[in-house]
Amino acid sequence: MPEATATNRRQADRKPVARSIVLFVDSEHAQIANNAFAIDLSALGVRIRSTVSLLPGQLVTIVPREGAEQSIRSRVIWVGEAGSKRAGEAGFAFLQPLSQIPE
Repeated sequence: MPEATATNRRQADRKPVARSIVLFVDSEHAQIANNAFAIDLSALGVRIRSTVSLLPGQLVTIVPREGAEQSIRSRVIWVGEAGSKRAGEAGFAFLQPLSQIPE
């Protein structure tokens, strides 16, 4: 049986993007706007690069800086480990799939 790779495990195809976004991380105290950068995107999720401290399971709201002004509720799925090639990156799953991927 062939080994599963990141590409063939995906539930939706991702496409590379280069978009500035704002993250609002849910917390008990307040929501603070954090700058981030979307690296790739699918109808079901996004990979971002940011200096924000995130934990798997956290809820966040993503707001694109340009284009459609809709906010996208998401859950942090993974966070790159410090010192790894994914350091500063995180993967989010959208709580509701996107009906269309912005160009």
